[in-house]
Amino acid sequence: GTHPLWKGGITPQNAKERETVEYVLWRERVFKRDDFTCQFCGDRGHELEAHHQKPFSLFPDQRLNEGNGVTLCVECHDTIPNRIPRLGNG
Repeated sequence: GTHPLWKGGITPQNAKERETVEYVLWRERVFKRDDFTCQFCGDRGHELEAHHQKPFSLFPDQRLNEGNGVTLCVECHDTIPNRIPRLGNG
């Protein structure tokens, strides 16, 4: 049977793109370039996220551009003003 929370495969396009091999490799390249170090606070090896300086949802052509990515720890990423929450609409 199907999972009770399954909604018939209506995953938003942006969420789908974040699961592609290309996106995962983009994140890895950004992390390696930044030596797995948060570019705001300088902490290394904490839980990291790759932040799009030009927003993912507004600049589709910049999604896989390494130059548009910056490594941030989760705490610093959460302090960015006007950041679109990951599970929201974008």
